[in-house]
Amino acid sequence: MIASVLTAACLAAGGSVVLVTAHIASAENSTVSGRPRAAADHGDTRIPGTGVVTQGDPAAGEVLTGALGSGDRSGATTFAYAGDSITARTDSWLHVLEPDTRFHALGGYAHSGYRADQVLHEVRPVPGAAVLVVEVGTNDVTQAIPTATTIANVDAIVRRVGAPHTLVVAGPPSDWTTSPWGADRRTGQLALSRALGQDATAHGWSYVDPFVEFRQPDGSWVRGASPDGIHGSAATNVLVARAMAEAIAKASH
Repeated sequence: MIASVLTAACLAAGGSVVLVTAHIASAENSTVSGRPRAAADHGDTRIPGTGVVTQGDPAAGEVLTGALGSGDRSGATTFAYAGDSITARTDSWLHVLEPDTRFHALGGYAHSGYRADQVLHEVRPVPGAAVLVVEVGTNDVTQAIPTATTIANVDAIVRRVGAPHTLVVAGPPSDWTTSPWGADRRTGQLALSRALGQDATAHGWSYVDPFVEFRQPDGSWVRGASPDGIHGSAATNVLVARAMAEAIAKASH
């Protein structure tokens, strides 16, 4: 629905704003020709109160913040989001869900390549959101951050946003068993997802694994479900969005 793309320019697109910028690769895509690429801070320009995404270079850091969705959303289930590229990418579950008028994303913060502590630093309270969807930790695993640290930051994100209900999302599968930080990303994702589920149970929050049908027993992606071994394909994300929609609706009660 974007009429055109202008480098370093903003366009109106269905009530949202798309910002095209160039960035160094995120931690999630931090290898080039088999060699580690250094992670970098992302100095994205963001416009509060609007859906903002950075795109262009496939290695760009994508940022999403503000409300999403247009049209009559009266009676919609309202939610906020806090995430990394699984939420921020232009073909993510959140963008698939955006046209569904049964739901209304009132705001939040998601940034490709960001750890949980970095999302915590940026996210703010989202008044009116019935549910907070927390999808973080993939980059913590990649960078060998202790699981307990990630969980503490998840809890802090929940407190900061202040929604009455919380939905914690499992980490995605991974075809990668190494990282520039020496982490086994596949087993690390499995361990983090178990910890996220336990944390949600301990706090009385909801928990969902929208990737269950795409995860093989060893934690890798089902063949054909991911183009890079990290993120789901556009087709995969359509089905992930369906699982997320059902989970958000249930979490709101």
